[in-house]
Amino acid sequence: MRSLIGPFSLFVSTLALVAFAGCGDSADPGTTAADDEAGTGTDEDCSVGAQGCPCTDGGSCDMGLVCEMNVCVEDESSEQGSSDSTDTTDTTDTTDTTDTTDTTDTTDTTDATDTTDATDTTGGMNPPPNCGDGQVDLDEGEQCDDGNNVDNDGCDASCQVEVGNACGDGVLEPGEAEECDDGNTTDGDGCSANCQLEQLGASCGDGSVQDLEICDDNNTNNGDTCNPTCNLENTTALFVGAPGVPGLVDGVGQNARLGGWCVLTADNDYLWVGDSLNNAHAVLRRVDVLTGEVLTVAGGGLGDQDAAIGLNAQFSFMESVTTDGQTLWVGDGGNHKIKAVDLSPPYAVATVAGSGNNMVADGVGQGASLAGVRAMTYYDGIVYFLDGQFSVLRSYNPQNGEVLTIAGQVGQQGQTDGFGNQARFISPRYMASDNSGMLFIADTNGNKIRTYNVLDTYVGTFAGDGTAGYVDAVGTMARVHRPRGMTSDGTSIYFSEFNQHTIRQGVIATTSVSTNVGQHCGGGGNCQGGYQEGQGTANTQLRSPVGLAFHYPSNTVYVCDAGNNVIRALN
Repeated sequence: MRSLIGPFSLFVSTLALVAFAGCGDSADPGTTAADDEAGTGTDEDCSVGAQGCPCTDGGSCDMGLVCEMNVCVEDESSEQGSSDSTDTTDTTDTTDTTDTTDTTDTTDTTDATDTTDATDTTGGMNPPPNCGDGQVDLDEGEQCDDGNNVDNDGCDASCQVEVGNACGDGVLEPGEAEECDDGNTTDGDGCSANCQLEQLGASCGDGSVQDLEICDDNNTNNGDTCNPTCNLENTTALFVGAPGVPGLVDGVGQNARLGGWCVLTADNDYLWVGDSLNNAHAVLRRVDVLTGEVLTVAGGGLGDQDAAIGLNAQFSFMESVTTDGQTLWVGDGGNHKIKAVDLSPPYAVATVAGSGNNMVADGVGQGASLAGVRAMTYYDGIVYFLDGQFSVLRSYNPQNGEVLTIAGQVGQQGQTDGFGNQARFISPRYMASDNSGMLFIADTNGNKIRTYNVLDTYVGTFAGDGTAGYVDAVGTMARVHRPRGMTSDGTSIYFSEFNQHTIRQGVIATTSVSTNVGQHCGGGGNCQGGYQEGQGTANTQLRSPVGLAFHYPSNTVYVCDAGNNVIRALN
C-alpha cells in the first residue's frame, strides 16, 4: 500500500466552492455599516435568470441554474461529475489538451526555497531512517522528502525543509517555504525553528494536557470536548456577520454583512474572503483576524475587468482563492480565468492565466484555456487548481505563466488510482495541501477524498468508498457525502459537508475520519441545518458550510457557514 504522505514542503490554504447565497441589505463595497445601516446602497443591474441574480423560488433561471433562496445558482443536484451546469457554453473543444502527459514537470520549478539551509532542526543528528525515499514520514520527523539526501535543493539531507532568511520575523511567507511564522526560531511551540507546522497528538488521549495539546479528555473520540489530536476543543463562535442576514456591508464583526457563499484563505494577520453571489456582486474582502474588521478590497458588480485599483476590477464568480503571502490568486470560474491580486493597497487585479474560453488547453498565461477553476492551493512555488467540469488536476506556475494538466484525463470520469493521466476523477472540486507535498482533493460527486503526490504524480484514495453516505471510520471504511471546502493544520485535514451541515477531520497519519461539529442526517437528503453555537456535535448546528481556512496563530479553523451568511470560528 502506498504511503499517503508526499514530498517537499510548504503552506496550507484552502480553498473550496460551489453555489449558495442570498440578497439583502447592501452597501457599495467599502461602505461601513455605520455609513449604511439602512442598506441604502445601490445595486448593479442584474440580468434576469443569470447566475447570482434575483428570482422567485421555483421560478425560471437560465439553463443549468435553479432558483434557491431567491437567487439563480448552479444546479448541482443534476450534476454527474463533468456535467457542470454553470459551464454551458463553448464546451466542445475538450480534446485540446496538449502536454497533458508531462505530469512530472510540476515540481521544483521555482526553487524559491533554495537558500541557506540555516535551520536543520535535527540538531546534527542522523537523518530519519527512511529519509531520501521520496515519501514523507511525518511520524519519523521528516518534514519533506525529495528522493535524495542532498542539501540546498529545498529539502536538506536530513529531510528538513530549507526556508528563506525571513523565518522567525513574524510574517508568514509561504513563497519562502514557510508554513507558519511565530516570530521566533524555537522548536516545540507548534511552529518549528524552520517555520514548519509541528505534528500534533502524539500523546493525545492519555488524560494529561502536555506537549502541544490544548485539551485531553482521556480519549481520542471526536465530537465531544476534545478532538482526536487534542488541538481543538470543538467549540464554535460567531466571528463575522449576522446569522440569516445577507448583505454587502463592511464593518467590525457582527456589524459586517456577507453574501453567504464564500471561499477562504489565511495569512498571519488576515482572512481573505472571496464573497460571490452577493446581490449581483463578486468581491474580495479582507478580515482582520484580531479585530474582526471586514474591508472590501477588490471587485464590485459582476463582470470581467482588470484594474490597477482593486475596487475598479470585476469578477464573475470566485470559485477559489490562495496566496503565497504577497499575491492572492482568484479562480474566477465564471470568466474561466485565474486572476492575481496584489495584496498591497490599492490591490491591483490582473488576469494571469486563461483565454476566457470554456475549454481545457495547456499553454502560457492567457494562451492557456480553463473551464472550471474549482479549487486552488499554493505549494512550493506552484498554484494547483482543479477543473471539476472536465475531471482533471492542473497547475499554474507564477514564474513563467505555464499551465499544465497533471492528473486525470480530460472529460474522462472514474475513480482509478494511478500516476498522472492514468488516474481518473469524477468531479474534483476542493483541495488543500498538508505542507509536505501531498494534496488532498475532494472528489465531490465521487464521494471520496483523493490524494496527489506532487513529486511522483501518484493519485490515491484517502477516505470514502464512493458511496454517498455518512460513516466515521478509517480510510475507505468511512463514507463521505459530497465533501466540500478543505484546509489542513499539517497533521489533519478538515473538510465541510455542505449537505450534511458538518465539519469533519481526517488524521493524515491514520486516515481516520470523524466529525468535529454539526448535526448530520446520516447521509440522507432533506437535511435542513440550523444555527447554534456550542461545543461538539450535540450542541452545534451549521447550515451549508463551504469554505474553510486554518489560521495557525490563533489555532482556529474558520468556517464560511454559507446558509447562515456568517464566518464562524472553530477552536
